[in-house]
Amino acid sequence: MADPFVLVDQFLAQGKLKAALVAKVKARGGYLLGAVARVEKATGLRYPPYYVEPTLPLAVTSVEYGSVGAFFARVIPTAFEGRVSIIVQFTAPLILFGTKATIEAVAAHEFTHYVDLVRRLSRGDIVSEERVSTLFEAGYADEERLVSPSKVFSKDKPLARLVGKRFTPNLTDPALDEKASKGWVAKGLPTRRVATEENNVRLDMTMVARTRFDPSLLERIAAMEAARTARK
Repeated sequence: MADPFVLVDQFLAQGKLKAALVAKVKARGGYLLGAVARVEKATGLRYPPYYVEPTLPLAVTSVEYGSVGAFFARVIPTAFEGRVSIIVQFTAPLILFGTKATIEAVAAHEFTHYVDLVRRLSRGDIVSEERVSTLFEAGYADEERLVSPSKVFSKDKPLARLVGKRFTPNLTDPALDEKASKGWVAKGLPTRRVATEENNVRLDMTMVARTRFDPSLLERIAAMEAARTARK
């Protein structure tokens, strides 16, 4: 597995982050590795490539009301060598300030997005999505783009319940929000403003058609859909 902290080390080399802070982030990296390992054990599937992003994305959706939210993690479909590559982005503030349980919940939640994205891409089920203008709407749009944790983590029911508890539908962790606000944003550490619609998927279908997804995952998706059809 590639080092997920490459970008964090680059920011250290560039003087954008201090050595002491980078050391703290990397010292807590075991929580992320453990979270990924738990997801893989619970599903019997490989976790997609992932990395730690040293810049915290902030979505500001209302100048009048000052509605601000952080994207602590995201599933990002990108183009690579003419094919779709799906990666998971975790942010340094999540690793630095999140509890073990929250990091596990986030890793599992993003995996459900990965499963759903592969499901839709493999069927060519990608359509133009409506523009999302508020964090509230973004939360519910986000909820529609995942597979039920109880189905994905049927072998680890506590993990499925943890995801349900932490995401309602957005990540609900006031302590993490406060620590990130005071310990990262207020200190002038790297952030960037983003539009909530950045989470929307826009891909070239020719590129999608050339992509070969994990056969084991496609098999699992087919089984889940067959079970759903049988229940109807």
